[in-house]
Amino acid sequence: MELRDVPDIVRLHRADLSQGFFVELGERFLTRYYRTFLTSPAAVALIAELGDELAGFLVGCTDVRVHRRHVVKLERWRLARAGAASLLLRPDLTARFVRTRAQRYARGIRAADTTEGTARRTGVLNHIAVHRALRRCRVGSALVSGFVDIAKVHGVEQLVLQAEQGNEAAHRLYADLGWKRGAPVRDTEGKAWTPFALDL
Repeated sequence: MELRDVPDIVRLHRADLSQGFFVELGERFLTRYYRTFLTSPAAVALIAELGDELAGFLVGCTDVRVHRRHVVKLERWRLARAGAASLLLRPDLTARFVRTRAQRYARGIRAADTTEGTARRTGVLNHIAVHRALRRCRVGSALVSGFVDIAKVHGVEQLVLQAEQGNEAAHRLYADLGWKRGAPVRDTEGKAWTPFALDL
C-alpha cells in the first residue's frame, strides 16, 4: 500500500466495513487511521489490484505492542484532531465514545509506555476488505496468505483477529487457511465477534 492508495481504501472500508465506530468518525479520521499503517515499523499494509483498480486491502501489524506505541507516541494527536471534528458535530456519537471507549483508549495510552516483557510476539489482522464482485476470486486468501508470510519473516509467534459473528464467509476463509476459531466475545458496545488465532 502507498499513500496514493489511501483514498480508495477509505472508500472500500466505508462501503464494506460500514458498521464500525471509525466509519462514523468520518473520512478524515479513516484517512489518518490508515496512514498510521504506512508509518509504523510494525505495520503491514497490503493491497490487491485488478489492472489498475483496487480489488481489496489488508492492514495489520507484526507486533501489537510496537504498533500501539507508534500510534500513541507519533500519531495520537493527529488521530484525535481528525476524530474531534466529528465528535463535536454529533453529541450522540460523543456520548457513545465517552460511555464505551474513552477509558479504554486512556488505558491504552498508558499501557503503550509500559508494555514490555517476554509475552509471545503477537500480530493482529486489523482489517480486510474485498470488492463484492471479486469475493469468490481468492483475493482475500491471497491477502491473508501474504500477511502470514510477512509475519513469519518477522518472527511473529501468533496472529489473531476478530470477525463479525455472523460473517460466515469470513469464518470459512480463515478456517480454510488454518486459523482456529475461539469462543465468541462482545465488545464494549455489545457487538458479538468471533476471535481466530493462527500459531506460526
